[in-house]
Amino acid sequence: MERSDPADSNFLLFSLIAQELIAIIFAFYSFRQGEIALAIFYMSAASVLSAALGVFYIYQRHDVARFLLASTLVVGFFFLLIGTSDETSLMWCLTIVPVLVDAFGNRQSLFLLSAVFAVSIWILTSDAVPFITRQYDDIMIMRFLSSYAILAIFSVAMDNPLFNSLKNYKILSSKVQEIAHRDILTNLPNRHSMEGRLKLKYQQYQLIKSLFSVVLADLDNFKLINDRYGHDVGDNIIQTTGQLLNSELRGEDTVGRWSGNQFILLLSNASEEETVKIAERLRVKIANLEIEVQGDQLSLSISMGVASVEKYSGLDDLIPCAENGVYQAKHMGRNMVIVA
Repeated sequence: MERSDPADSNFLLFSLIAQELIAIIFAFYSFRQGEIALAIFYMSAASVLSAALGVFYIYQRHDVARFLLASTLVVGFFFLLIGTSDETSLMWCLTIVPVLVDAFGNRQSLFLLSAVFAVSIWILTSDAVPFITRQYDDIMIMRFLSSYAILAIFSVAMDNPLFNSLKNYKILSSKVQEIAHRDILTNLPNRHSMEGRLKLKYQQYQLIKSLFSVVLADLDNFKLINDRYGHDVGDNIIQTTGQLLNSELRGEDTVGRWSGNQFILLLSNASEEETVKIAERLRVKIANLEIEVQGDQLSLSISMGVASVEKYSGLDDLIPCAENGVYQAKHMGRNMVIVA
């Protein structure tokens, strides 16, 4: 359906350009991660969106451009749901919501978003689909579907003459960005978010010499736990550990999930000596945890590597040295704090 309002045309142009840039960025990211198939998919999507931009500018066929944009996102949405287990790709899927609302109007978009939501639930939760293997765990599925539902309700409610479409999209984009910077399993800041925080802290250190330290914390024998008790138990342990670390830190400190069973702690205004004391206290807290699993009393331990900015010339040295501290702790028997 053609929507001739100039604001809608402006939003369509913004959506085309934004989605093309996002697809290119995701393609580059996937290529860097070695996900060649995903990189090809995103570049293909960017090519279709380039064609849609040509239709918009050269032929002034906004209806065709809108159809190409919406159809590309819908096809990409289900391709990523079925063909990948990369949680970052799910963030791209959420961008379908405001685009469909803009493309088809309030009533039609409500029907389409509901249909896409219903099919998504079927794909992600049904074991009876013959050609699909479930790629995501239950927590990821729950967070994705709830995020989709919230964005859909918000988008439809905001799509009325009282609100500017572009302003609506900016609000929704900020919501998506917030979701993209959280780890789905633990709800802590993810690695991308922590890398940004580290860069900001280092810039502050260069300007005003505000000390900070990092601690890399790696759960011991986690693979053995996963192999013996299953991934659901492993996920529960990661969640429990993340909650404990987060609850025990000072207000100005941050903990994020760095990788599978590894966390990173960013401690503000903390010298190396103070950081070691904090890390040791957290190590003891985790060592005192007892989790009952399938009739067994499971004890946890964690190995930590400490690195303070005052001893290193940049982040390229700081993080590897903290990782080396973790490696030394593992090699020396685990369940200890090592200063890099």
